[in-house]
Amino acid sequence: MATPKNQERLRYRYGLCLNDNCTKAKAKEVQEIPARKEFVCAECGKTLKECPPPKTWMQKNGKLLYSGIGAVVVAAGVIIGISISGNSSQPADETPIEIPAPQVTDTLKKDTATVTDVKEPEEVKQPEVVDEKDSGKKPDAVSPKPKKPAGHAPGERYQGTLNLGYGTYSGEIVDGKPDGAGTLRYTTTQKVVSSKDVMAENGDRIEGVFENGKPSFVTLYKKDGGTIKVHR
Repeated sequence: MATPKNQERLRYRYGLCLNDNCTKAKAKEVQEIPARKEFVCAECGKTLKECPPPKTWMQKNGKLLYSGIGAVVVAAGVIIGISISGNSSQPADETPIEIPAPQVTDTLKKDTATVTDVKEPEEVKQPEVVDEKDSGKKPDAVSPKPKKPAGHAPGERYQGTLNLGYGTYSGEIVDGKPDGAGTLRYTTTQKVVSSKDVMAENGDRIEGVFENGKPSFVTLYKKDGGTIKVHR
């Protein structure tokens, strides 16, 4: 029996636009296209790259469940609050305990620090400036400090190129790993996904969506012109 998530995927297809001039592509927006309509971007009309559907099913269908749980938690909190307030109340005829104020003794006066005369600091002599012409010595050359290469903050998404050993990746990168839309060109024979038997050879490439350094939903383009869709 098909689950609601599978039924949703049968009714719609989901894709990412890879057109650099498209605002939906720049926003990495996952577009929902009815199954019977043409699979193109709603803004620029370019063909979309198919990707997994966004994880919003539980958000749509779980609102009633979450609201019910919230009501139970609020009711339990009210009951506990009433119980605690009832147990902590004091009788009306109980008189408060008076705490005597601390007395000031002569010991405090003895411990008071006396202020002494503060001497002004001695004048610091400035070093004499020697004319280079008169001294005949050349000043020591000051070596410039090496500039640190510009880095990227943890979790920052940026465009770049990575050498993965078995191929070269170009596209979005997060924490030094492929993450987002990108292209991987193979230089050696390698499995596209470890759980699948699809092999890529030298000269083949994959395009699509990567997640945490691994292909998630991509298309393999063979040197002979064939294509294979692969996903984890």
